[in-house]
Amino acid sequence: MVGILEKIKIVIEKDRLIRINNPFGDIYSDYISRNSFEFFKGKSYGIVCEYGSGGEALSLLLSGEISMQLEKSFIDEKEVQKIDSGWYVGKKIMSKGVIKREISKEKAFKIAIDEYNKFHDINEIVSMFNLLPNKLEYGFSNNCEWERWRASLALGYACNKKIFCFPWMNTMIFYDCMYNSQVFKYFDDIKRDGGIIILPTSRKENIEGLVDDIIEIHCSRFEHTISESY
Repeated sequence: MVGILEKIKIVIEKDRLIRINNPFGDIYSDYISRNSFEFFKGKSYGIVCEYGSGGEALSLLLSGEISMQLEKSFIDEKEVQKIDSGWYVGKKIMSKGVIKREISKEKAFKIAIDEYNKFHDINEIVSMFNLLPNKLEYGFSNNCEWERWRASLALGYACNKKIFCFPWMNTMIFYDCMYNSQVFKYFDDIKRDGGIIILPTSRKENIEGLVDDIIEIHCSRFEHTISESY
């Protein structure tokens, strides 16, 4: 497995549609345009774009949740077939085997501790990310959104992931997520550990002062002008 050291680059070679099924239960098609993006360790990035114009797809590509087809990824200039260090914040954690079932946060944390040894016990994780001990027996989707974001971020950190990718969020959901869950309080710790934060949203104002860099996606899907002549 190749780990991120300094920089990751995504090269999108051709426009395409990607089917999205995000943590909010939304199912839609996201459009990604020919482009390239670079992200450096220890930094946070706001991805500003319209709904359906590639912010969600970029998060999914960086987190390794969808396969590269018309895209290429490079870690420190070396091309890789899959991004193993990415984490899609808010996703369900399923059991392995033929029959897939959502597992509890407690079980997911125990597996992460045994495999990665970043924490000694669950209490350390609970304390660092201000989790509710009485909610550990539930799966990630069976919690209020605020607890879900903190717990998912905590699990990715416990699994030694380096790219923390949030779903695309409109202004209302973004403010609800960021300020009620308080997940932004953990961004500095993640960045000091060499991590990268990806926050796709609808407006630049949402992430100004919260991220180190802002990347605006101008999608060809929305560049057409409708006039009465149509």
